[in-house]
Amino acid sequence: MRHSILLRRAVVAALGAAIALVVFVSAAWLLAPRSAVAEQPVERPLQQPFLPDLFEPNDTAATAKGLIPSPMLGLTFVTTLALSPDDIDWYIVTLDPNRTIDLTATIEGAGALIIEGFDVSGTTAVGTQVGSGSQSRLTIVNNTGSFQQYRARVKNILSPPAFARYRIDYVISIIGALTPTPIGASPDAYEPNNSPAEVRTRNVSFINVGQQLTSLNFYTTTLGSTGGPPIFAEGDVDWYFFFGRAGSTYRVTTEVQPGVDTEMFIYRPDQLPPDNNFTTVGLIAANDDYRPLDRGSQVIFTGLFDGIYWIKLWNKDQSPRVAGQTYNLSVVEVAPSTPLPTIPPTPYPSGADRFEYNGDFDSATLIAPGVKYDNLNFVPFQPPTPNTVDNDFFRLPVKQGVYYTCETLDLTGGSDTNIIVYNQDRIGIGGNDDISPENKALGRFESRFTWLSGYTGYAYILIGEVNPPRASEGQIRGYSLICNIGIPATPTPTPNPNPPTATPPLLPPTPPPPENTPTPFPTPRPAQNLIVRPVDPGALQPTPAPSPTPRTLLIDVQVFNDFNRNGLLDPGEGIADASVRLSDEQSGTPLGQGFTDGDGRVRFSVVNDGPVRVAVPLLSFSTVVNETPATIRIGIEPAITPPERIP
Repeated sequence: MRHSILLRRAVVAALGAAIALVVFVSAAWLLAPRSAVAEQPVERPLQQPFLPDLFEPNDTAATAKGLIPSPMLGLTFVTTLALSPDDIDWYIVTLDPNRTIDLTATIEGAGALIIEGFDVSGTTAVGTQVGSGSQSRLTIVNNTGSFQQYRARVKNILSPPAFARYRIDYVISIIGALTPTPIGASPDAYEPNNSPAEVRTRNVSFINVGQQLTSLNFYTTTLGSTGGPPIFAEGDVDWYFFFGRAGSTYRVTTEVQPGVDTEMFIYRPDQLPPDNNFTTVGLIAANDDYRPLDRGSQVIFTGLFDGIYWIKLWNKDQSPRVAGQTYNLSVVEVAPSTPLPTIPPTPYPSGADRFEYNGDFDSATLIAPGVKYDNLNFVPFQPPTPNTVDNDFFRLPVKQGVYYTCETLDLTGGSDTNIIVYNQDRIGIGGNDDISPENKALGRFESRFTWLSGYTGYAYILIGEVNPPRASEGQIRGYSLICNIGIPATPTPTPNPNPPTATPPLLPPTPPPPENTPTPFPTPRPAQNLIVRPVDPGALQPTPAPSPTPRTLLIDVQVFNDFNRNGLLDPGEGIADASVRLSDEQSGTPLGQGFTDGDGRVRFSVVNDGPVRVAVPLLSFSTVVNETPATIRIGIEPAITPPERIP
């Protein structure tokens, strides 16, 4: 069985190492011999000064192009001789079973658009469409139990039609799994105040001494610590200013909600800070966390000049932005002779273990097999209420076909752990409360779970408390965790080197036989005939049914640049390190994953009774194999055909 797939593709280079592959049906119009261009001149309308994006032509369902990793940037609505004035763009949406996709199309600048969903033919509407205008959203759910392909159509509804640029963001999630947190939150009332220039222009981020600003937020993910290179170079940075006097002492404080970890910087008034969020010019003081288990910031300083002092704040917490992640900002003048107020103790005892926060899948702590992690406890991180419960998530690298055993030990303070293991799709595999009834009877409430990994990737381990303590009591509930490769050995009883000697029971004395009494003999009985029944040995044991021979599929995958367009993998054309994934077509169970070698080849030998789906995510390609051996060739044909010679 042979699969030969020829994809015409163009490579789009993005910043850093990001590379997007875009499917083309035909791209001959990108480059043609000079003589052909001279014979067929192409004129663009005056209102269109820009070239089409690299997905063009994709104006019908038949010429739709596959999605590249989100976000898809630089998409355009254009007008060409071959396109309709409003330039309809079609995209291919592929979904594994039990998956849902949310696509959001957003136009940049003035304009309007709408995104709609259809079946693979592009004729029957599918999915749920919400909104049109500057932003439109489409949701498609695949609950058919098998791999499906759909079409998404983005229409330019500008009036009159004109050039417009837009983007597509999408999220794929598992039906029944935890709903991903939507990215983004609404800006607060003081935005935009991302730089001193914006603050000076709008003059809305002024705070009076003695005043507190509330319900502030960072509506996008912002910057990292200044202790090294910034993690991100963009995001919501908040600038404020207040009037201070020379010789006066001021206390600037932030109070934060979960999801906010402020870092504060104060700049002097005799020189304006440049519009650069990483500047140290004029910096007076800075602070990250000013008390334990509190991610707020506080700076106390004495003014050197009369004038405007600048406050810069950014968020070091990189969790997704949602509503309710707010902070307050206050500026208070403190008399120099007045002692500073004593910081009130935190409402809950300190002592969260070193891996907090790890209370969900996205924040799971990466651990290694064979390493014991001790001094763990159930103290929640920044608990909003006294009844907050701490759950600890860990992430363990696993390999297909290998047994793993995770267990808790060293329980303290009356701990009674429970362990649950999830696969990399966050679907539960199994769990355990108490290792054995014998341990439970002895008051030992450790947990242990062993499983065989069906894939290569990560497994999630959740450790919880059967009787969850209050937030103030979690510190005494301690445990250790270790995950080993293999099945736990069955304990062998240790023999007692000094076993107790059994005392024989007392027997009554045997009375001596009376004198002259003859010894009795048994009374003889006549011989009896025994009944013999013939036995057929073959009828005693049923003939065992032969075990079916498991089916092994041999699958060869070749990924290459088909420079000479012969459909074959020739020397020097192989694409290395391309991920290839195998899964059961009926259940979706992962069967294996590998990467192509330097020649662009990878071979699989999998045992499976049903058809197997082979997917190459890098190229948005998948197919089903049900016969063996099978060879799948995926050739990337250059989209540009240079002329045979340059005149």
